[in-house]
Amino acid sequence: MTDPDPAPALTDDAVLAYLTAHPGFLDRCPEAILTLGMPASPHGEGVVDIRDFAIRRLQDELRDLRDGTDSLIQTTRINLSLLKRTHQAVLSVLMGDERGCLGETVADDLPLLLDVDVAAVRFENAGSLPARSAPLATLPAGAVDKVAPRSRPIALRPQATGDERLFGGGAGLVASDALARLEPGNGHPPGLLALGSRRRGSFDEDQASDLLSFVARVVEHCVRQWTFGDRPNAPE
Repeated sequence: MTDPDPAPALTDDAVLAYLTAHPGFLDRCPEAILTLGMPASPHGEGVVDIRDFAIRRLQDELRDLRDGTDSLIQTTRINLSLLKRTHQAVLSVLMGDERGCLGETVADDLPLLLDVDVAAVRFENAGSLPARSAPLATLPAGAVDKVAPRSRPIALRPQATGDERLFGGGAGLVASDALARLEPGNGHPPGLLALGSRRRGSFDEDQASDLLSFVARVVEHCVRQWTFGDRPNAPE
């Protein structure tokens, strides 16, 4: 079986004929202009050709548009990934609470799902918690208001020193943290959902905190359902 005849090489005349027959080509494929070289001005040196200026400006705008589109696509992918991991974290919290090990689930699962090094849920010991969840009550009265008052329930700190009352044995890893206020009510004391990272600057006040707040509200809801003495919770 013989190979089919190779396609004839394109010539300048063939390209010109195609563009003449398809005047809307650049409308459909504006990126093609990025590959074109501009002819020298027919008027000699020192003479500005406005057509050359306009085409070069269009090339710059197309490059900027392409770069902006690529950046938007990358940001969207990152946001979708973060949203997916947040949903997985919420499901893990709910299942952990059903098993009676909310504190342990937060400590074990959330670091992997939310890309942090340490995670914990803690409460002030001034209120009342179910007897078997008492190990979660490690914060002194007023500690929550100091770092996450009602007026600013999310604290994102680019530089932080890990607090053993929050992070237990993982406190030494923490160089930046995110703290979300928990106020379950129903007789329970206020608390914190704490995420810690070993990298300084992992969290800062300019970051969006809506997903962290969402996870915190789910944890808060779980605790609100506890009745005294019915939910065993591990401290880590």
